[in-house]
Amino acid sequence: MSKQKSRPVQILNYIATGSGILLLSLIAPEMGAKLINAGIRSYFRKKRFEKHKFLRDLKTLQKRNFISIKYLDKENVEIKLAKKGKIIILKNKIDGLKLKTLPKWDKKWRIVMFDIPHEFKKARDAFREKLKGLNFYPIQKSVFITPYPCEDEIDFIAAFYNIRNYILIFYIERFEGEEKIKHYFNI
Repeated sequence: MSKQKSRPVQILNYIATGSGILLLSLIAPEMGAKLINAGIRSYFRKKRFEKHKFLRDLKTLQKRNFISIKYLDKENVEIKLAKKGKIIILKNKIDGLKLKTLPKWDKKWRIVMFDIPHEFKKARDAFREKLKGLNFYPIQKSVFITPYPCEDEIDFIAAFYNIRNYILIFYIERFEGEEKIKHYFNI
């Protein structure tokens, strides 16, 4: 379940933005749905809320342990994001991550170097692939460069894989051979 546009993932995203908890009234679920209209638009057809689809997707998320559903009383239900659901949300955020390009280059290079132990091989490989996906230029197998600010994105990815202690970011203004890399980034 990693399609960012799927209805169940939209539900997870909405619950995540609401601090991980969603309260709905069972008596008037349309009111709750109208409140979260932006998060679950795909459940609306011709201004009519498709309750059966919404409930089916909630049950699917609950069966897969992405959410927990707790009945507070006969009229209200609490939907909480479970640990597996939080991981899906983070994974989708990492998959959708992009570096912000500057309108005018600040003339600073960001070099990301890492020495991640073999026991974290999967995390190391995933981190390397993500850097390539973010259009970093590979200088060596564990040294990448970009002209764009990337600190927040690197921190987020490294925290997700629990490898931040093995990563360094250097800021430099010039280096030998930078013309080739400027050409790569069209700057």
